[in-house]
Amino acid sequence: MSAPRSLLTADRELALLRELIQAASSGPGVEPLAAAAARIITAATESDVCFVHVLDDTERSLTLAGATPPFDSEVGKIRLPLGQGISGWVASQRQPVVIRKDKESDPRYLPFQSLRGRDFTSMVSVPMETDPGGLVGVLNVHTVAEREFGDSDVELLLVIGRLIAGSMHQARLHRQLVSRERAHENFVEQVIEAQELERRRLAGDIHDGISQRLVTLSYWLDAAAQSAKSPD
Repeated sequence: MSAPRSLLTADRELALLRELIQAASSGPGVEPLAAAAARIITAATESDVCFVHVLDDTERSLTLAGATPPFDSEVGKIRLPLGQGISGWVASQRQPVVIRKDKESDPRYLPFQSLRGRDFTSMVSVPMETDPGGLVGVLNVHTVAEREFGDSDVELLLVIGRLIAGSMHQARLHRQLVSRERAHENFVEQVIEAQELERRRLAGDIHDGISQRLVTLSYWLDAAAQSAKSPD
């Protein structure tokens, strides 16, 4: 009976690898990749929900970039500084955390009402790391029922994290590049606008200066004309 089970496990791992490759090649966006990863991880670990927290551009906090429904509506709204909460601790220490029950008793736990943490009993949190980019983010899986997550579960999540970390790192770099290009474009537009305002100001000053001189000259001419008409 062990042979069929091993074959089934191998087939499942191959299917998982294919899904991850497909998700990684879907495009350069951070959020689409994180959403696909959350869906794949939930199915692979037979958990109830998955949250994918990605390191933001400041590299000082995590942002929820992907989640399984109904929590996908919270993407981009949940931010967690490194070192705070379970995810922040995992990110800062680069170590996984397994909690079987009583999350609230863990001093590192930081609840978010919108994520309904009290609805879930057990959880695993692992870092996403890649060799060229270092820490990329944190993966969290939760279950409603109490569950004993074993070493194999943690290792599976670590492997998945490493597999998608490279693509996530590239997606972050792409996002940063796009942001810088937009900032550059905005800067150029601001420079052009400032130059145009300065041109208009100078033109106005020149016009006002010429007008003032013409008025003064007119007064002088009038005065000279009046003087010429006056008898000696």
